Amino acid sequence: GLTREKANEVFKRDGPNCLKNKDRFKGIVPEKALVIRSGEPLSVDTENVVVGDLVQLKGGDRIPADVRIIEAHEFKVDNSQLTGESGPQSRSPEFTSENPMETKNIAFFSTFAVEGNAKGIVVSTGDQTVFGQVAHLNTGMVYM
Repeated sequence: GLTREKANEVFKRDGPNCLKNKDRFKGIVPEKALVIRSGEPLSVDTENVVVGDLVQLKGGDRIPADVRIIEAHEFKVDNSQLTGESGPQSRSPEFTSENPMETKNIAFFSTFAVEGNAKGIVVSTGDQTVFGQVAHLNTGMVYM
């Protein structure tokens, strides 16, 4: 995971990981995330999650960013709001497709973890997430 100093540096460079109009997506965007910084678990507001953060995920969580899974135990997500797929999708460290929407080693921002647990590295936040890009195309919303 990142050190607290490096996370602060990335946050200063990239700005907050949040919506300009949070109220529009209330209930879809997670409020908190469990990150590991300087070797310590730390609960942070989702807007303070940065690329490179190591995040811990478990059943019941909303995914705080697009995350590359590096460790998983029976981890499944509900991607239905993003992809329309019915039923939970397994996630693991295994790279299974060049297409990010098809590979098993990516969990997407705002989707729902339904069971198991995982650790992953944040690969994109805000506007750069798949959800952010789709929301921007559909509504003209801009994520920071």
